Formats: sequence, structure tokens, C-alpha cells
Amino acid sequence: MIINAILPFSALALGWGLPWIHRKMDMKWGNDRYVTKKTSMMAYKKIWSGGEYIMHIKNAGLLLVVFVTCMYGVGMPLLFPVAALNFFIQWTCERIMAVYQVKLPPSLDDKLTNNLLAMIKWAPLIMLFNGYWMLSNE
Repeated sequence: MIINAILPFSALALGWGLPWIHRKMDMKWGNDRYVTKKTSMMAYKKIWSGGEYIMHIKNAGLLLVVFVTCMYGVGMPLLFPVAALNFFIQWTCERIMAVYQVKLPPSLDDKLTNNLLAMIKWAPLIMLFNGYWMLSNE
């Protein structure tokens, strides 16, 4: 869980590092943005615009943290503050990525959010059953 809390920083670094390298290679390692190897405007725009915002991976990470914390949190209470730290780091990195790195986030309907909430509602029930099993010691 601690490693999972650090992973958003690597995605943030890669989101800035790889496009920077591609832009520098396109500019022939100079500082003039108008020197380019691209032959079309679309290819040039693709380098300077951000990447796509991948929503399903973000939701999978959220589900992973919630279910692991609820499954084993009663036996290892340290998971609760680690999960809170993970949520804060993930939220902060997502805000930075949404503002500075990616193109406009996709306009989605509420189906993805409703599916996420439908899955996440089972986490407290799993916590009750697994927590009872951990605390009963039988």
C-alpha cells in the first residue's frame, strides 16, 4: 500500500519527462520552438498538446485501495492512515495532471461513477465479515 501511494508521483514525473524529451528531440535539443522536424501541423500539435486522460486506471486504483484497506484494515490498523495518505496523494497528483499535463478530460456521463459506487458499496460488508473473522481468532 505504501508503494501504491508513491506511484502517482511516478506517473506525474513520466507525464512531464517523456513529453519534454520528445519536444527537445523535435527541436534538435535547442530552445527555439519554431525549429521542428515535423512536416505537418497535426504532428507538431500532437507533440505540444498533452496526452489522453485515462479514467479507468484511476478508478481501478481507487477500488484497489478501498478494498485492500477494508479487507485487512481491522487486522492491520496502519492501513487506514496509509489509505488516507494514498487518497490525498492521488487526488493531488490527479489535479496537477488534469490542469497541466493532459488534454481536456473526457466528458463522461454518470454511468462510470454509478458503476464505481455500486462496486464500492460492498467494501464495508467485506470489512465486517473479515474483521469479525480476524478479531474472533477462530
